[in-house]
Amino acid sequence: MAKNKINYSIIIPNYNGQKFLSDCLDSLFKSISESPNSDFEIILVDNGSKDDSVHLFEDFFKQHQLSHLTTEIYQLESNMGFALAVNIGIKKAKYEYVALLNNDLTMNSDTFKLFNQAISNSFSDPKTVVFTGTVLNKPGTHFESQGLKYNWIGQCQNISNGLPFLKSDIYNLTPDFIWGASAAFTVYHKQTLLSIGAFDDDFFAYEEDVDLALRLHLLGYKTLYIPQIISYHLGGGTSSTMGNFRSRHDFKNWIYIIIKNYSSDQIQKNSSQIFIERLRNLSGLIKSTLHSYSYKSIYILPKDLLL
Repeated sequence: MAKNKINYSIIIPNYNGQKFLSDCLDSLFKSISESPNSDFEIILVDNGSKDDSVHLFEDFFKQHQLSHLTTEIYQLESNMGFALAVNIGIKKAKYEYVALLNNDLTMNSDTFKLFNQAISNSFSDPKTVVFTGTVLNKPGTHFESQGLKYNWIGQCQNISNGLPFLKSDIYNLTPDFIWGASAAFTVYHKQTLLSIGAFDDDFFAYEEDVDLALRLHLLGYKTLYIPQIISYHLGGGTSSTMGNFRSRHDFKNWIYIIIKNYSSDQIQKNSSQIFIERLRNLSGLIKSTLHSYSYKSIYILPKDLLL
């Protein structure tokens, strides 16, 4: 499935991420610098940003250049959502492995060295197509994710989310298979993604990585967790100022995940618990809308539920 030389197309979807992007690019550049035996391209897919993100990206790579690194920018006229932006990057990517990277995430400098080792060790198993590491909060004090675990009631959780982090927690661990990976920072085998339709464009934002992980899982593909690959994620940086944006998309997208991926038997078997979980999503949407819009929620909430 792969050649001995492992090359990466790194895709950064961006929407008004100027305040995060410098730190992200700086840590990424350091990790690429420490992996001279691989070729890299960085693809910024900009979702119609109104800030100076694109110029920042251009200026950064005028000052930071490597012989084994190229860059590309694709600018969309408006915000078309995470999944569509990422899919554009995947289709444009020229290398065998694509790394999805949130613009508010930074990484340790040994990141791609460790990815190289893990991918090299997986060559004999064509079903191992997803590679992910440990994601911490921005200060590095708590876990955000050690991958995803899934429950058929329509619930997906980041493993170890919110637990305190100590280096001793992970440095004695060996790579192991998990159910799936968050798209905050994960490496995928490009051709496998393309063969299953990549991300679903109907997910404007949120849960698109859960949908992808579920489809990969159902087809027998494997996700390898490499504990010592450590990144640091601000989380919610883009959506934190966008009202009930996240809770609205969470509510709708979970219904879509179940409709498109579950068999009638699975829905029937878990129907009561699925219903309870969707009520929890709805409750979260109502609370978020009231908090963000106060009395205007009277007409905003019905519109959000119908559109």
